Amino acid sequence: MDGGAIRGASMSISDYLDAVFLDIETTGVDPRYSELTLIALYEEREGKRASLYVNDLHGAVETLAPLVSWAQQYGYEQMSIHPLEQFVEYAPFLHRVATYNGGRFDLPFIAHHLPQVREVIKRWWHLDIYTQVALPLRDLGVLRTPNLQLKTLFTYLRIPRLSDVTCMRGDDAVRLWNHWKHLYDSEALRTLCLYALEDVRGTRLLLERLIDLRQGGL
Repeated sequence: MDGGAIRGASMSISDYLDAVFLDIETTGVDPRYSELTLIALYEEREGKRASLYVNDLHGAVETLAPLVSWAQQYGYEQMSIHPLEQFVEYAPFLHRVATYNGGRFDLPFIAHHLPQVREVIKRWWHLDIYTQVALPLRDLGVLRTPNLQLKTLFTYLRIPRLSDVTCMRGDDAVRLWNHWKHLYDSEALRTLCLYALEDVRGTRLLLERLIDLRQGGL
């Protein structure tokens, strides 16, 4: 489970605490029949920085502009919001990327909807926390939860999230996007983005807790 299990012989799991954490929201599990609604990024290398790349349906980026000014209120030192298509320009600047089950879901989904980044994704140093950290810990009997779903681990390891989205799940994210798409509900769109940001910020803290658990610190 050390660096040899991760691309790059000198890399260790703890090195990925400085990675860019990535999560996506979609309208389903099959990219052929589902929309990619947004990509959320979070990192703590130079402060708590978040970025959203959002499907700009109905001018979503402009509608979300107030989130940038409210960033510190939500615990982010810096936040930026961009149209989804601009992720193509940013992707080559990513090197270390961490996801939860991203190897099976997030990255293939992005590659399907933004085919320009398919080759770029292959060059990322990617840590899939689900397959490379959580599964091995469960198999060793160290991580004892009913399942390894992200929200289950958030509860089990006491990962805090904003009260606005604490009880939300994936189905809620689809519902919120549909409220924006069909009803122009700006509050639904903002809540969806907060949900995504809290998932990706929580994923970094999850990795931190799993490292502690692996070292006997929990």
